[in-house]
Amino acid sequence: MALAMQLLVCALAALANGGQSAGSAPVADHGALPGQDAPAPPPDDDRIVVTGRRGASDIPPEIELDADAIDALGAYDIGEVIQRTARSNALGDDPVVIVNGQRVADPGVFSRFPSDALVRVEVLPREAGARYGGDPSRRVVNIVLQRRFRSGDGQFDAKAPTAGGMSGLSADLRRGAIAGTSTTQFGIRASRDSALLGAERPHYLEDHPGYAAASLRPSAATLEANLALTRVLGRWSTSLNVQGQARSDRSISLSGGAPIESRHTTRNLVMVGGLSGSLLGWSLQASLTGQLSTASQQGLADTGSRQRSLATALSANRPIFNLPAGPVLVNLTTRASFSRTTSLGAGPGRTFSARDVNLGGTVSLPLWRAPSPGHGSAIGRLLGSMSATFGGTLRETDAGRGKGLNAGLIWMARSKLRLIGNWSTSTDGVSDAQRFAPAYYGAPITVFDFATGESAQVLPILGGTADLLPPRFDRMTLSASAGPFPPWSLTGNVSVQRSDAVNGIGSLPAVTPDIEAAFPDRFQRDASGRLTIIDRRPINFRSTRSESLASNVSATFPLGGAKPGTLRIAINHNLQLRNLTVIHAGLPEMDRLAGDGGGAPRHQLEVQMDGRSGPWGVNLAARWRSGYRVRRDTGRDGPEDLLVSAIGTVDLRFSYALARAIRPDRDGAASRRAIGTQFGLDIDNLLDARPGARLGIQGPAPGYGRDDQDPVGRTIRLTIRSRF
Repeated sequence: MALAMQLLVCALAALANGGQSAGSAPVADHGALPGQDAPAPPPDDDRIVVTGRRGASDIPPEIELDADAIDALGAYDIGEVIQRTARSNALGDDPVVIVNGQRVADPGVFSRFPSDALVRVEVLPREAGARYGGDPSRRVVNIVLQRRFRSGDGQFDAKAPTAGGMSGLSADLRRGAIAGTSTTQFGIRASRDSALLGAERPHYLEDHPGYAAASLRPSAATLEANLALTRVLGRWSTSLNVQGQARSDRSISLSGGAPIESRHTTRNLVMVGGLSGSLLGWSLQASLTGQLSTASQQGLADTGSRQRSLATALSANRPIFNLPAGPVLVNLTTRASFSRTTSLGAGPGRTFSARDVNLGGTVSLPLWRAPSPGHGSAIGRLLGSMSATFGGTLRETDAGRGKGLNAGLIWMARSKLRLIGNWSTSTDGVSDAQRFAPAYYGAPITVFDFATGESAQVLPILGGTADLLPPRFDRMTLSASAGPFPPWSLTGNVSVQRSDAVNGIGSLPAVTPDIEAAFPDRFQRDASGRLTIIDRRPINFRSTRSESLASNVSATFPLGGAKPGTLRIAINHNLQLRNLTVIHAGLPEMDRLAGDGGGAPRHQLEVQMDGRSGPWGVNLAARWRSGYRVRRDTGRDGPEDLLVSAIGTVDLRFSYALARAIRPDRDGAASRRAIGTQFGLDIDNLLDARPGARLGIQGPAPGYGRDDQDPVGRTIRLTIRSRF
């Protein structure tokens, strides 16, 4: 299958100079990156030229970050801008990213460019998921790049907790250039964090005598490099993205009272080739991904693995015909991957192979369209616009077959009010890491052991589980969004989500007597009964059900004065309504919110503030979660239950730029180029909050002392950035 997809990509490139249908818009014809305007006609050309906003998508944005708002984020690169935007606006973990209003095969080629390579960032309304990604449940972010940009950047930072005991250093060098249709970016990054030992935390040693030489946090050294290119090949836009990483972790644990050093090393090389363009009226994006990786551990156990994988993806979309309310859009996707993993160790090596083929398609139907302002009947204006999306998937893996269906309905009752409903059923795949990663010991962790009523520093066994089954999900979401409303671009969202899973994948919850009795081979104790090892490799859960209510509100406030700026505030709240799990048929249903299976907080709240005025910048992230109960015995409260306290943390960052130069771009957008050095001061966990818990009515719980769950605490980071 992978070979067939490679041949298809080559065939598309061969057709680049032919087969172009009327009405299509190949990227190369624009003389710029996808979505950029075509060159202006000569002055003596008397044709009437109509141009839109450069880089705009087909759907007006729900939220827009201009130059000032992007600068206020204080982000180092475009990837961080997208991540921060997704988090502050509750877009989910994997939004679809389009570039200059168009889909591209690999938007990751732009993620390492400096943030000031952006003109603006647009968060599109929920209906954009069906148009640009084929999945109505995913949000879409449009990044608009400068026409021309060139920079060389360096960043150096040093960090250390205020309690001392460890430190970290990192350095980053990169160069990037955008010149119309061509972009080039490459960089190298290195970091090193020292270990934190028990001897450096007196409070920890009071509760855990004899663990002075044990690692509370491992030392780590990382080296990364990347190269990203985009070029035009005939009528097609091509991309190449190469990333390499080497990482080594070192930790010390106790075995039989004696310290044992363990080293875990990983090396990874990923290459992604992309091809985008138009053919016979279809907008096409194809990619080919190859990956080589190795992992090894020496010390407690000598294990290792070597993995090779190849994956290809092809997506095609176009309008197929018009209805009175608008065009009917079709999205087709196909993905195929093959991997081979070889385990290495003291015994004979074993080789595992895996394949995954996925075919999917969606159809977007405009049901009716609101009349233009000043036209149509009152009923028509009241009904607004409505569209529907229907899709399906077929999946075949070596672990089994599956199929999926999805449907979405979007009602835009007013220009700034949207009501959305999504439903889907699908069989997801199991990643190679979840199945074939070799077993290894992770860094020591501190847990509370209900069997002994004491805390224990244990070694977790991590890695994959070869016989995992593909999980099946049924999901439903009802949501409403409103905005943006002037003068502060106020937007709000609220959504109700429900998810049911069969064979969901996760690790074992808290160490309770019921869990240990059901999985005795996953817990190891020494001769005195002290817990020493927990096997936390993934397992299939028989069933899970979760229901939640999520809300988000954001606004942007202009700051006046001699040095104008901007302040953006976003608030997210998540309320868990239900969280039920059945691990297997021999165990009763666990109500996580009541305290079964390790418990779960009912409320989570996050506030983000990003502001900039002249050379000064400030960023604040405050997070809070409610307290919860961890039951000793499933199904009933008891005096020996663990009562985990609520906790709130605050991260604060100040920045100052020595100099800035601003010149207008051709379309009036500011080309932001920082020429001077920038200084940053980050204070993570400003209030030095630590997780805490009580054991019923008996007082503080073992394993929840000041340095048990978070021995690092408040951390200070100093950053220097400079452009050369």
